[in-house]
Amino acid sequence: MEKIVLGSGKELEIITCGILADKEKVTIKFLPGEDSLSGLNEIFLSADETKIMTLLSENREPLAVYNGYTGLQSISQEMEAAIGYTHDEGQAQITGKLVTVVLCKPDRTERRLASVEDQVTDMQLALCEIYEGTV
Repeated sequence: MEKIVLGSGKELEIITCGILADKEKVTIKFLPGEDSLSGLNEIFLSADETKIMTLLSENREPLAVYNGYTGLQSISQEMEAAIGYTHDEGQAQITGKLVTVVLCKPDRTERRLASVEDQVTDMQLALCEIYEGTV
């Protein structure tokens, strides 16, 4: 199965056709392994984990890179979801836990707000330096 690699190097096993992406959001469906939903929520809330995500083939070759999807829109878990099929003649359905994560790129307003916050912080530091110089 393909895997998605997060910023920390953590790998998550994706189901077949488990990634849908457009220029604004990406939906990832994967097997949680031993991770709890709350633990995965914490991971996906971190922009460092989701700023750059790499899709790897079964042979560990990069297939795609997803950049800038840093906003967690939703995370959910299904307990008995279809996660695959057997390879025999009957092709029986395999069920198990499946986590779905929807990430989005920050919109223009969010990017501008972050920039303004950084500028205000810089101005506050500059004022503190000026004040300390006059005291």
